Amino acid sequence: MQLKLLNFHKMLANFSTSLVGGFVPLMIYKVTNNIVHAFIYLIGLYALNMIFNLIFQRFIVKYPQIFLLFRSVSILGLSLSILLIDVHWIWGAVLVATFYALDNCFRSNSTEIILNYSTSDSGGKGLGITRLFEQLGTIVSLILGGLFLDYLDLYILIIIAISIYLISCVPLLIYYIKSRKQKGFNTESTSNAQIFIERTDRTKKGKKVANSLIMQYGFVYFLIAFLDNLTNIFNLFMYVKYGQFALAGYFSATYNLTYAIASYLNEKVSQKFDMSVFACICCFINGAAAIALPFANYTALYFTLIGIIGFCYPFFSIFILERLLSKSRILGISNRAIFMRDNASVMGKFYGLLFGLTGMFIPMFIAIGAALATCAPSIYENEESTRRYLINYLEGE
Repeated sequence: MQLKLLNFHKMLANFSTSLVGGFVPLMIYKVTNNIVHAFIYLIGLYALNMIFNLIFQRFIVKYPQIFLLFRSVSILGLSLSILLIDVHWIWGAVLVATFYALDNCFRSNSTEIILNYSTSDSGGKGLGITRLFEQLGTIVSLILGGLFLDYLDLYILIIIAISIYLISCVPLLIYYIKSRKQKGFNTESTSNAQIFIERTDRTKKGKKVANSLIMQYGFVYFLIAFLDNLTNIFNLFMYVKYGQFALAGYFSATYNLTYAIASYLNEKVSQKFDMSVFACICCFINGAAAIALPFANYTALYFTLIGIIGFCYPFFSIFILERLLSKSRILGISNRAIFMRDNASVMGKFYGLLFGLTGMFIPMFIAIGAALATCAPSIYENEESTRRYLINYLEGE
């Protein structure tokens, strides 16, 4: 029940934040007619995101549901700040980046911590269904958001966004009231972690294993995060060419739709087959497709490539997350692993966007392709090395 309530909240919350927030870089470019300004906004957003992660990490671990409720404040601030972009774009961009970074910090870490212990009994299964619900809200909001920005008043869009998020808090409150007295509520999700607490002779080596696991997965997530920049980069690329918010919404919706379908399929297939090799192949395909995107020149081909990228992404992203959670639970560091994942991802997005300061798109698409080409073999190598390291530790070698 708690996972269903969380999924429903995430679907509505994603609808709310994507309705306007997903189009901010395009708004900045529209006002300034300078693509570099749009990328400076995105770089500042992720720099602030890293700072907020460091400030709030210890509190989010203890009170994730409370911070999800606090998102209503950040979403209200984000929505109102967007109105300033047309009046004074610099202050508007600074305030939007601040509130959006705060929202990202509260959302990502809080929901993943709750999801961590909510799926611990299933061995990490259920992540695919959760990703499906996340994307459903995003798909609808991107289509409607693009149409509204082209044809309706921005004030109407902001009122809708805030209202939807307040509605999304209802299942979150129900979840909190029903679950707060349950055993394991808001605690570290562990699996056999007690052996390491009781065997003090392994404490030093246990820390070494834990740090190694964190570093290796952190490197993988850093590389994958370059791909997370794709929708922003591609939407800007297409807006510069065609000047339509709706078209950007259609492309983003296509990406999220194929992502949602693949998330559901992955949930079914991964229970029957070893997905490690297939995950590497999907990662490499996405790298090649990202490099091909700026050279497509046909609308149908753009949609095809974006659809392929969205479809392949869950097969390696969910695979890595499931393995990370299962291994970090054994060591009793699953919450630490979740924060590592988010910090490495934010850092990867930050560095990937620095190429945008050149004012050219092609180097950014190539950087995404190069990062994924490096990541593809690293996925398999990382899984094997961390597995061997963990087995040796368990056996006392």
